[in-house]
Amino acid sequence: MTMMESVTDFVHRVGGVPGNNARVRVWFADLDKQPAEMAQLSRLSTSEHVKAVRLKMPQDRRRYLASCVVTRQVLSNETGILPENLQILTNKCGKPRLSPLAVVGRPPSKSLLRFNVSHSENFLCIATALGSDVGVDIEVVNPSLDVLAISRACFDQENYEQVRCSSQKERVLVFYRLWTRREAFAKMLGHGVSSQHLHRTPAPPWSRRTLEFTLEEKQIVGSLAIGTPTGLFDTA
Repeated sequence: MTMMESVTDFVHRVGGVPGNNARVRVWFADLDKQPAEMAQLSRLSTSEHVKAVRLKMPQDRRRYLASCVVTRQVLSNETGILPENLQILTNKCGKPRLSPLAVVGRPPSKSLLRFNVSHSENFLCIATALGSDVGVDIEVVNPSLDVLAISRACFDQENYEQVRCSSQKERVLVFYRLWTRREAFAKMLGHGVSSQHLHRTPAPPWSRRTLEFTLEEKQIVGSLAIGTPTGLFDTA
């Protein structure tokens, strides 16, 4: 598999609780460079194939299938379970999780694996965490975006002022940092990104990492939200 690169691999101490470590890993992939081999596509679930068929644009369909293949391969690498045997469920807001049945008999460290995904244009980001909920969001930077108008409509007054008071050079990046932070937090909780949590992000117990880099000459800004240690599986 090409262009599946682990660019971040760090141990993060969750919530300042001594002895509680969450290993968080982040992968990035260029979906336009993933081979669409039949052997790989056969690993996908019926629901994944059905969703792909519903996508009208060939590019969207191709990228979606590639994202499913890469996600399953990453989770397989982390759990030791074959990609085709993984059962991926979603809650009512679309947050993915591994089915308990998929990790029966696995070591506790593997049973506690949580993950989240984000897409922007042709890029996929996958975050995995052992022992903690995780949310991730990335955006390809659009320098011409009217960030003041969007901030006024979507942010609370404090965050809007952060964007407005930024220098012209920094304003777009400040906006994307705030935007992805809120989306990552909402996704960590399993809420829709259009929920009230997009407007205001509460204080810890949770932590974040900012992701800023360039891939294929495109500037990308993202955020990683990491929760406190949790139980085996979400009930939502």
